[in-house]
Amino acid sequence: MEFEDISEFSSETSAGTIKIRIMDLSNGQLVLITDSDRFRLGFSAVAIPAGQGRSEPTSTGLFTEGLEITLVRTLAERVASWTNQTCMLVLGMSALTRERMMELTSLLKDHLVS
Repeated sequence: MEFEDISEFSSETSAGTIKIRIMDLSNGQLVLITDSDRFRLGFSAVAIPAGQGRSEPTSTGLFTEGLEITLVRTLAERVASWTNQTCMLVLGMSALTRERMMELTSLLKDHLVS
């Protein structure tokens, strides 16, 4: 089943295959990322783009804290900045590192900005 407002792609990374699904909603983007066969719930963040007195995007993590949620918030902020839309990002991956997040940032930027 294909929808014009949903895009999905996968890419090989240093940690294996990553699947990304992006849903273009009327009021933002919903981004799902997984390293397994199916998408699943995981670290989540919501970010809004800069505006109305803010020079940078603003974000919040949902239900978690620590380094992982900081990385997910940063990624959601980048997407909000690139698209100038609110972004909810759900990352269902087993091991999060800064290196993996940099790879994800590059993948998303290539897909969303080009």
